[in-house]
Amino acid sequence: MLEIENLDFNYLGSAPLFENAKLCIRPNTFSIIIGPNGGGKTTLLNIIMGFLKPSKGTIRSSFKQIGYVPQAHKIDLEFPIRLIDHVRIGCIQKLTWWGGFDKKTDLFVQQILEKLDLWSIKDLRLKELSGGQLQRAQIAHALASNPDLLILDEPTSNIDPKAKKQILEILHSLKETVTILMVTHDLETLLPETDQVFLVSNAIEPVDKKTLCVHTAMGLYEHRLIQPRGE
Repeated sequence: MLEIENLDFNYLGSAPLFENAKLCIRPNTFSIIIGPNGGGKTTLLNIIMGFLKPSKGTIRSSFKQIGYVPQAHKIDLEFPIRLIDHVRIGCIQKLTWWGGFDKKTDLFVQQILEKLDLWSIKDLRLKELSGGQLQRAQIAHALASNPDLLILDEPTSNIDPKAKKQILEILHSLKETVTILMVTHDLETLLPETDQVFLVSNAIEPVDKKTLCVHTAMGLYEHRLIQPRGE
């Protein structure tokens, strides 16, 4: 379980982004974070992963290993690396003393690539992949570290509906062994698969997905557009 209590955070010289914020992520759940641009979604992910330090607050986690899938535009597609080697980098902690990977690790990588329907294109360079293939490659890279918490930052953005559906099916199939926390604007598509929804807009608020209206799904995150239960 991941628990955050009384969290305060602000960037140097800026107004507080979070004040007394709290968050609870239960194991083996599919949780999503929604909210407007600039509301603190990616900042929250960086705090959870330890890249940013809050000025106040308690963070408790029973998760031992975190896998991270960043936004697609943060990937250097000009770096000349094959898909299979990109995934192997996720296994860096299993590197042998002679600088290679043993057969057990190679088999593990193969199983991940097969699960994500990438084995047949394992020798392609990253820049040769389609948008959906690249996103699956990023998920494979994150899974190679064998995480128990998988964090994804808008993994379904800028890809076609078929690729989006495939990625969501893959993520849903992982829930039995991996807890998933994902930032997304694609709320309308994700709601059926979602266990918890958090609205992050200079605060962190749990939201009952049954109360979310169509305006919120379209990216309008004003609190008045979240319908009270029963309406």
